[in-house]
Amino acid sequence: MLTEKAFDSFKTFVETNIAYAKVEFDKSGELERVAIHRRERLKDGRVALSLSITPEKSGETVVTRVQLYDNNNDLWADKEEDILLKDVQEGVLYRFSFDFREV
Repeated sequence: MLTEKAFDSFKTFVETNIAYAKVEFDKSGELERVAIHRRERLKDGRVALSLSITPEKSGETVVTRVQLYDNNNDLWADKEEDILLKDVQEGVLYRFSFDFREV
């Protein structure tokens, strides 16, 4: 069985090795790099990584994919989305959360 130290090590690894995100708009196939805005441990023990997605586009746009990359520029997480942004002033705070437990 894994110890609490082992779980803490997994959490620390995610917090320190996920370097940035990439976001796709309108199924364009082009990914824009986005900084990780916040790294935190939630009260329930999950690790959360948040980013602010604010496209520099006019009119409506749709967030169609969000990805996370590590310090080696390797893809770590890939999530298809369908988040409509209606105005150039509009953005979205997006969060990945990771739960580590033994089952």
